[in-house]
Amino acid sequence: MSVSKNFCGEALRRSRTILTIAALCVAAVLTAAAHADAVEHRLPDLVVSASGTAHELRDAPAAVSVVSREEIEAKGAENVIDAIRDTTGVNFIGQGLGGRTAVSLRGMNPDHTLFLVNGLRLIGTDSWIGHSDYQFDWTPIDGVERIEVVRGPMSVLYGSDALGGVVNVITARPADRWQGDVRVGGGAVSGSGGDFVSGGFNASGPITDTLRIGLSASKLYKSPLKLKEDPRVSEIEGKDVEAANILLSWQPVAAHTIDLEYRISQEERWRDNTSRTGVVHRDYYDIDRDQKIATWNAAWGPANTRLRVWESEFDVSNRRTNNVAPTRPQSMTDRAVDGKVDFGVGRAHWFTVGGELRKEEMENAGLLPDGKDDATFKSVYVQDEISLAEPLLLTVGVRYDHHSIFGDEVSPRAYLVWHATRNWTLRGGYGEGFRAPTLKQASPNYEGAEGPHTFFGNADIKAETSRTYEGGVAYWGDRFDWEATVFHTDVKDLIGWTQIGVEPGPPPRTLYLADNTSEARIRGIESSFSWALPAGFVLGGNATLLDPENRETGDKLRGRPLQRYNARLGWKGGPVGAGVRFEHVGRQVLGTAAAPETAPDYQLWHANVSYDITGNLRLTGGVDNIANKRLREESPLFTSLVEQPRTVRLALRGSF
Repeated sequence: MSVSKNFCGEALRRSRTILTIAALCVAAVLTAAAHADAVEHRLPDLVVSASGTAHELRDAPAAVSVVSREEIEAKGAENVIDAIRDTTGVNFIGQGLGGRTAVSLRGMNPDHTLFLVNGLRLIGTDSWIGHSDYQFDWTPIDGVERIEVVRGPMSVLYGSDALGGVVNVITARPADRWQGDVRVGGGAVSGSGGDFVSGGFNASGPITDTLRIGLSASKLYKSPLKLKEDPRVSEIEGKDVEAANILLSWQPVAAHTIDLEYRISQEERWRDNTSRTGVVHRDYYDIDRDQKIATWNAAWGPANTRLRVWESEFDVSNRRTNNVAPTRPQSMTDRAVDGKVDFGVGRAHWFTVGGELRKEEMENAGLLPDGKDDATFKSVYVQDEISLAEPLLLTVGVRYDHHSIFGDEVSPRAYLVWHATRNWTLRGGYGEGFRAPTLKQASPNYEGAEGPHTFFGNADIKAETSRTYEGGVAYWGDRFDWEATVFHTDVKDLIGWTQIGVEPGPPPRTLYLADNTSEARIRGIESSFSWALPAGFVLGGNATLLDPENRETGDKLRGRPLQRYNARLGWKGGPVGAGVRFEHVGRQVLGTAAAPETAPDYQLWHANVSYDITGNLRLTGGVDNIANKRLREESPLFTSLVEQPRTVRLALRGSF
């Protein structure tokens, strides 16, 4: 779990500012420890994503960050990616089209992050639709209670795709009395285009003594931003997103709850572009998502059970003007039934036993001969949370998955949390994760012949797997929290596309086969703190140092900043609140695989204000990217990664 001497030397040379901040943080920890009047957390954050059961944050068997409803509102977040952008260990990788961005945890690939809503997987598209980032708008942001970000492999609980961790969006449960809020807002962008208007609401309450309902919806309309160097092209695409959610919760008898939920999101994106032959045209993408869930939760004395049946559907189609050929329409459907039971054995053990049967179905014209293919997942898992002693908790678990195409995968995990004193906690563990190949990659029937290339699936492909070791220390005080974690991850059998030939033209076509192409090793250090200062001030921040390496070539992995840190200072006094946030994104390797180059670091500043007009009416505003930093002007290497220009935003929220 240690970081090598070479890595530490590189970090020392390149990260003097971060090391200074870290030294100040350590000094602050010691000062806070020496003057702490209380030893318990003021308002403990409860998290469920790390073990499937509720724990205080200090007891969670993983490295977890929580983004609260208050933080989401202060940032003016319109979706999940906005909400988590300054969270520990989170980085963004440009997708090379219309300003699209995907999430990377601890330097892992974007498709190694599993996105969940209330613990239920969403269809992640960035691994089977090129240049996509469609997994961030499944649920209205106005109905979100908090977001939990778990760093490290979580395949024991969630199966495929959780090598790097999970992002779990937790929505609000229906209340026992009618309540809700309404929001309207908008923003102006420095540039030609990019302005937006948005709004949303959420409401919940009882229909009868045993039946409650929760409703939420949001709307965002954003115009495209023109590329400064060529106004015929959009640097950031426009979007029109509508999302809604309805939840009926029925409690027929005590300790039994039946939930019926329907989640829908419809989106249109568009951008101006030029084709390979120079034809100027407008590119439209129509994106439809929906999810239907039926859940039965029950308590049977010492045991709790959950049975869930669900279906997720995703469709995307493309259309283009001026007779430019569109890309193929594609769709994916997930249908599943899953269940679990958790129960105590004696005073020292809390078991969770579960299983899942899930079927993926894809429609794409490249899946020969009829444009369809499917795969089935069967899985079982067991986890034991063991109280070795009052301050010592060991969580162990293992999961077995069977995939109908590539075969079997076993994912173990063990994590130890030791409260060494009333304020200090040591923790660490080992875990494995995996990502199953997509149906395109694993199907021997797939032949994707769009553009100048042809891609073939491969039935002999193996799943990507990871092994992670981590260890950390945390201090929990009444006004000051601090934590630091060292981690080491080895990734095997990364899936890519191997060139297997060239088909003569005209025009010629390059042929590629899905294959396990490389291995990676990622080491790093991450640290964060939060300090409640006098006079209503709160200071916080986090830092991440990475050493991401392709083990076969020795090159740095592209798109992973070697340093990233965030700082924030907030203040609340009576009806007025204000805050400032700072982001530093360190140097990173960009360019192509054949010609990698190092891009410079850059910094962003943001500010926000709020005013409580009445107890039920709040005005919020802010300026994002205050200095109007434009990455293309920092370096020509920034072609895929785009930061939003200076944006002035304003929103009015009323509650009842």
